[in-house]
Order: sequence, then structure tokens, then C-alpha cells
Amino acid sequence: MHEGHRERMYGRLYEHGESFTDCELLETLLYNFITRKNTNPIAHQLLDCFGDMYGVFHATPRMLSLVSGIGKKTAEQLYLLGNIFRRVSDSAQTFTRLYNYGEVADFIGSRFEGLCYERLDLYMTNSENVLICTKSVTCADGSKVDIDDNLLSCILTEVQPVSLIVAHNHPSGDCTPSKEDDAALERIGKVCRMHGVFLRESVIYTKKGTYSYYLQNRIEKFR
Repeated sequence: MHEGHRERMYGRLYEHGESFTDCELLETLLYNFITRKNTNPIAHQLLDCFGDMYGVFHATPRMLSLVSGIGKKTAEQLYLLGNIFRRVSDSAQTFTRLYNYGEVADFIGSRFEGLCYERLDLYMTNSENVLICTKSVTCADGSKVDIDDNLLSCILTEVQPVSLIVAHNHPSGDCTPSKEDDAALERIGKVCRMHGVFLRESVIYTKKGTYSYYLQNRIEKFR
């Protein structure tokens, strides 16, 4: 009985996780630590005891262990998660804003400086031009990199950014875009259009300088 219920809960989580109540989220989380019990009553007891999610994940293992159904290991895992959540929250207070070309160029320089092999980066931003996700693509043998259309489509579906900045480096030192660069950007632009994502910029980085499709008035043809 528990197995079927848990599968249904996971299915709901994947489809409509944002609509889960605090109790349902806790119940589902506890599946990982409590394998043979109904975790719904335990989730209710945690919230009743500590007031809300904040209270649950700020409680010490000793306090958590006082709740019926919460053993030592489960208490330790919940306490660990609380510490992880706080670390994530702290890091979220500092964000990277890519508003103008200067900010974009500085950020790309910090990412590619000293890199001796070719890499392609995708910088996804929200409506405030704040970086929300970065993906890097490299080739194991160090040859020219490219990104598969299906992979890019999956990334955009998952992240759902407002806009995309593409960057890659030329270890040769020549930042002039090649025909292959243009062809790859054309495919990226096509995938962006399919997902309603605005292709903001594409930059080629080298030690000697950078090439900006935007500053060269060429990005528009790829959007």
C-alpha cells in the first residue's frame, strides 16, 4: 500500500511539486529515511511540534528525536539538510548580474582566463538580467566543441530562462568567428526561438581580445 502511494506522490511532485503543502513535502522527503512507515502523520507531528518548515530545519537532532517516529539517523539527516539549505540561502544572497556588455565581458574573462582547451558556456538569465544557471560543454579530446540541439532544448526546458548568452574561446588566439561558429550560433538561435528564449549575445574569447556578435551588429540575424 505504501509503495503505490509513494509512487503517486513522486508522480505528483514531478508534475506539480510547486503546489505541494509543507506537510506533503516533508512526507515525501521522509520516504528517503523511513522506508516502512506511513510518513504523513510524522510530517504532521514535525510541523505541529516546530511550527513550520523553518522550525523543523533549524531544530537540533536531539529536539527532532523527541518527535514520535523520528529516529537518530532521520534526525541527523534532517539536521544536515537544514545546514545545507542555510548554505544555499547564504550563497543565493550574492548574485551575478549581466546587464551590459562590460559586465558580460568581465564575467566571461573570469571564466575563460588561462583555459588552454576549447569550451562553450551557456549563461541563462532572468528578466532582471541576473544569472540563474550556467552550463559548460567541452570535448574530451580537446577538439572543437559544439552543443547538441536536443541537449540545449532540454536545458532550456528545465531552466526556463528569459534570455541566453553564449560564449566560447579560441585557444588559437584569433577571435574571428569561423563559418562553424556562425552555423552553431544559427542552430542555437533556432532552438531559442522554439522555446521563446531571447538570444542576447554571443562572445568569442581569446587572450588577445574578444569578439562580440552584438557589438558587431551581427547577433540580430541569429535571433
